[in-house]
Order: sequence, then structure tokens, then C-alpha cells
Amino acid sequence: MANNTNKAKNSNILFDRYISTQLGTNYRQRQKDFYLSYKYFQKNYLKYFPKNREIKILDIGCGMGHFLYFLKKEGYRNCLGIDISKECVEFCKERNFNVRYIDAFEFLKTNKILFDIIVMNDIIEHLTQEEIIEVLELIYNNLNKNGKIFIKTPNMANPILGVHGRYIDFSHKIGFTEESLAQVLRIFNFKNIKIIPQDIYVFYYNPLNYLAKFASKIFNLLFRLLFLLYGRKTTRIFTKTIIAIANK
Repeated sequence: MANNTNKAKNSNILFDRYISTQLGTNYRQRQKDFYLSYKYFQKNYLKYFPKNREIKILDIGCGMGHFLYFLKKEGYRNCLGIDISKECVEFCKERNFNVRYIDAFEFLKTNKILFDIIVMNDIIEHLTQEEIIEVLELIYNNLNKNGKIFIKTPNMANPILGVHGRYIDFSHKIGFTEESLAQVLRIFNFKNIKIIPQDIYVFYYNPLNYLAKFASKIFNLLFRLLFLLYGRKTTRIFTKTIIAIANK
């Protein structure tokens, strides 16, 4: 019992003021982040979403509401965000997002509504192996038939930013590559598993976008050749972030 109490206390310390401890006290002035995130999500997610704007979507660990903002701009109406950070939930409520202050495990265990899509952006790396196994089982049970799960997480296969992505945040507990992320989804019989690279070069009005995209392709090719030389034949994605998409 004492162990569970300590875990809850530590979780509150880490996440209650998650935005201000991560971004500093000027986080409320970072409005442009919503536009930037919207463009990223539009490029990387929208083509995998159903056109039906009435589907039920759950955003686990909604943070400041960047994904909820994307969903709202794209016309999706039945969206719910949950988070264990009071600061995040209060920030989202100020912007009229539909959010609840609740632990994901508690919510998924008591929820009676099945969702068409459940999203975890930059969340899974904050969990232990045991918690990941539990939350994925709960997500599976909270999805409609053929419902989809989306998971975005730092890519540990990136030779430049992999270690940085693992340790940039004190609350990170684990890291994934495309292989291990697909592996953990297969454990729970998710189907049509697809691991895709996150495209961050989405601002086509800027000529540097094209230069950066070309340079990225060259580096990815180089990394692929180096990995092959070291016998890592299954690793193909080297972007700083990977996205998993799978069906129930």
C-alpha cells in the first residue's frame, strides 16, 4: 500500500506542473506552437483518419491540447482529452477543449463508451514496461471493432537524436524503435500494424523546407547503409519520431 502511495506522490510531483517545468513559465505565450503542431498532425495523421467527423476519439495525455486543436480545426466533434496534469487540464479548459483530469488507467478501467480512435502522442515513453502492457490491453478493450490506435514516440534508432529523445525529459522511462513498437502491439493482437516516420518538413512556403527534406533523405540513406553494415537489416526508419498505427 505504501509503495502505491509513493508512486502516486511521485507522479503528482512529475506531472502536476508538467508544462511549466518543461517549457518554463512563459508557456502561455507560445501560441504559434498550435499552428506548427496543426501542420505536423495534418500532414502525418489526417490521411489515416476516417472522413466521418462524428467518430469518437480519445486523446490520452492531451497535454496543452495541440492534438485536440488539430481535431477541432479538421471538424472532428466527438473528442475527449484526458491528462493527469492539473496544469495541462486547466490550460486546455481555458481554450474550451473537452478534457478531464483523470489518470489514464482509471479512465480506461471505468469507461463505458467505445472509441473509434485512441491516440497516445509522446506518452508511451513515460510508462514502465508493466504499465505499457496494462495500458495497451485496456486500450484494446476500449476500442470499437476495427478501431484504431495511434502512438507517437521518439525514435531510438535515430543515431543523432535517439539518446537525446530518451533523456530530454526526466519522466521518460523507456525508448522504442520501429521493431520494438510493432512488437508490443503484436502482443495484444493489434492488426494491420504500420510504423511510419514523422514528416516534419511541412512548411512548403519556406524554400529551406525542400533543402532540409532532401538532406534528411540523404542522411536516412546513409544511416540505412551503416545499419546494414552492422547487421541491423530490419531498421529502416531514422526520423527523430515514429508513429504506430494499428487496428483492433
